[in-house]
Amino acid sequence: MFKIESQPGSLLLIGLLGAGLVFMVGCGASTASPSVAAAPSAAASPAATASPVVAAICTPTPAKFDPKVVELTGAWAGDDGGIYYVRQRGSVVWWNGMASRDGAPVELGREWNNVGRGEIKDLMLVADWVDVPRGGIDGYGTVTFKIGADSTGNIQLTKTSDVGTGRGDTLWTRCQPGFPQ
Repeated sequence: MFKIESQPGSLLLIGLLGAGLVFMVGCGASTASPSVAAAPSAAASPAATASPVVAAICTPTPAKFDPKVVELTGAWAGDDGGIYYVRQRGSVVWWNGMASRDGAPVELGREWNNVGRGEIKDLMLVADWVDVPRGGIDGYGTVTFKIGADSTGNIQLTKTSDVGTGRGDTLWTRCQPGFPQ
């Protein structure tokens, strides 16, 4: 231990500088580029050796189609690589669709991200949709989906028409949502 004799207040400055040094060294500060992430250690996270982390887990979850009881609330996987979170109240349907469900978590909804509102009539969903600023696309339009069964009798939404700036999806299938831990 040593003693520093100087002007009043100097000890405060030295203490602050010392605390900053301890923080930078003791907390693992690094000069790595923000685009380079340090890999977690296996001891810190048991999932470190699991499959690569994805933005939104969307496990296929077949549900039998019943034309008398159409309930669309839940998560849907689009064949465009997106995940669509749907809410139905009566015949009215809302959704939030986000790109890159199989990409890195920071990419979820960054290429495109849209919201839609539509109504179900005669097993058809007609909806207006628009991209929101989270994504990099500024699209909009009206899309029509047929609500029906796939070849095994499970519910799916199949696009039958699209006007506006265009959409990349043609088919939605049910899935169980989840997020990486």
